[in-house]
Amino acid sequence: MRAMACIAGLAMHPVASHAQAALPAVEVSATETAPGSSLGLDVPSATGSRLGLAPRETPASVSSLGSTDIAERNLARAQDVAIRFPGVTEAPAPGNGGTSLVARGFAGHNSVAQLVDGTRLVVASGTVTYPFSTWPFESVEVLRGPASVLFGDGAIGAAVNYITRQPRFDRTEREAFFSLGSFGTRQGGIGLRGPINDTLAYSVYVDAGSSDGFRRLENYSRQNYALALAARPSSALKFTLSFDGGRNDDARYFGTPLLDGVLDSRLRRTNFNVDDSVVKYDDRMWRAKAEYQFGDGIRLRNELYHLASARHWRNAEAYSFNRAGTQVGRSDYLEILHDQEQTGNRFDATFDGQLGGLKNRFVAGLDWYRTTLLHTNNSPYGGASTVDPFFFAPGHFISPVPTLPGRRSTLETTALFAEDVLELAPGWKLVAGLRSDRMRLGNHDLRTGAHLSKTYSPVTGRIGAVWTPSDAVSFYGQYGTGTDPLSGALSLPNGGNAFDLTKGRQLEVGAKGSLPAIKGEWTLALYRIEKRNLLSRDDSDPRVTQQVGRQSSTGVELAVAAEPLPGWTVDANAALLRARYDDFNEVVAGRAVSRAGNIPVGVPERTANLWMAYRFQPRWQLGIGARYVGARQSNAANTARLPAYTVFDVSLAYEYSRSLDFSLAVKNLTDRDYAVSGAGNVRWLLGAPRTVQLTARARF
Repeated sequence: MRAMACIAGLAMHPVASHAQAALPAVEVSATETAPGSSLGLDVPSATGSRLGLAPRETPASVSSLGSTDIAERNLARAQDVAIRFPGVTEAPAPGNGGTSLVARGFAGHNSVAQLVDGTRLVVASGTVTYPFSTWPFESVEVLRGPASVLFGDGAIGAAVNYITRQPRFDRTEREAFFSLGSFGTRQGGIGLRGPINDTLAYSVYVDAGSSDGFRRLENYSRQNYALALAARPSSALKFTLSFDGGRNDDARYFGTPLLDGVLDSRLRRTNFNVDDSVVKYDDRMWRAKAEYQFGDGIRLRNELYHLASARHWRNAEAYSFNRAGTQVGRSDYLEILHDQEQTGNRFDATFDGQLGGLKNRFVAGLDWYRTTLLHTNNSPYGGASTVDPFFFAPGHFISPVPTLPGRRSTLETTALFAEDVLELAPGWKLVAGLRSDRMRLGNHDLRTGAHLSKTYSPVTGRIGAVWTPSDAVSFYGQYGTGTDPLSGALSLPNGGNAFDLTKGRQLEVGAKGSLPAIKGEWTLALYRIEKRNLLSRDDSDPRVTQQVGRQSSTGVELAVAAEPLPGWTVDANAALLRARYDDFNEVVAGRAVSRAGNIPVGVPERTANLWMAYRFQPRWQLGIGARYVGARQSNAANTARLPAYTVFDVSLAYEYSRSLDFSLAVKNLTDRDYAVSGAGNVRWLLGAPRTVQLTARARF
């Protein structure tokens, strides 16, 4: 807290010349950047900092993709945008909402935070189910590396920020889309925003989609909405009330069993789940935001929000072949319900002025939220059946245990945060941030009556410098810290309140620059992250768990976006890393076995993305994309792994008129079978097969 007070005590004198600079840009589409670029070095970012800095000015790795480019690449699912950025991949499963991500050697919702307009979605038992549609997005931004100083616990790997479209006072926009695709897929949406009068403006974005699915029970039905009303009583004051959410009756596919570790092509279209299975999510989010420009160089912001999520799973989730390869055993008959609510308020004040005659910008604030979870289940999850994989009879859900409320958890967090950017000299910026949290987690077992609680008080921070010797290049370095929960954020790990948060630290250096001759941008980052306080078994007594484990990753990320020739744009990135368990034990057959030196579960050490677009006629454009994900280990022993894969996408777009265009997209062009997640040699969750989609987009 002394360090917080030291930063807050910096003397600043607001001046009129900096008042406008303190306001972050919202209309990102109006800012010049490299065509089709996911870098946007000169577009102010709301994710890399609360100071309104552009990525070129930020001593960290920040990527973004705007709504126009999202539509051009036919990315309909929120997480499909995030995995196009350097070093970010997916680890989806129905049990985690299908939204789990991996970044810089760290996997899962506990290490890669996901946010909506800067509001952290608190994880419940490793699950986040919103957002899922890109239709309401203005952009998607990713800050790679520890982001706890900005967004709190659970962001050692990265933070993904989904930025929604907001009401406009300057003009009216009306748009709609409709698409038809393989396997009976249908999607459509409408978006309207603009002024009602000089004081009021609105935005309405709604969309829906459904599909019959590639497999039985892979059908889904989804509805999504984002509604907002803004009031501007004066030029200095603005209020925005918004309501966002969605209903998702999702696919009920939990993977395909392997025969002797190999995928049998005859089972590609078989879903081994039971007939009466359920995967349903219902998320609703209210927000009330106020912004006030208080005099010259002082801005106040406050956001009050409430998020409610209702989730229901009822499935047979584990499948494996018997030794003879003639039968598949099904187990893990799970029925789980989440009733989760999150209420919070975030306030910050920005001061734009001078410190010792040097230009300075400072922001400080208070972040409070309270999350409750009622976890209902049929633990200890019995039930089993055996089926013929080639003459499959699905059967029904069976469980020897009734589904009853199991536990009620509460997480209440209060945090003070501050950031500062000081222009030390022409071309030099010093950027620092600090966050002090007080987190109280309570867990009440409704069946035994046991109650466990734990209070955490982490302090996280970062400090970095940016040197810009010319308009063409800048260099930066940063040291940052962060924390992760040991398990799902609303559940205590085994051992109860004996353990602390997992702590991480990162050292990163890099460079960012422009290539004016080809309208290009590039970034290069080198980093090392260490994550400490992992749970590890005692070598001498496997029954004892100690918090001594350590995991690390060292890597390099390179990204380039350019227009080498008129009408031809390229956006490419690659990431190489070395991720290891440095100190980690697990119990095998009653004894502790060291996994030190092994690669962490679910982490690819090589990834790459490419998107090229070529306008070969005034109204025609061809797009070609490729995404490579390296091999991933599926257990800590590194005895089973998911193979590497490359997926190719192509699209052909035709601009019929200024208000109507069509596109034909083919995803997974080669119809490759690949595993996006799974249990190594036993079961894979397969990615989507080749799909074709025809889309019409209109502006009116």
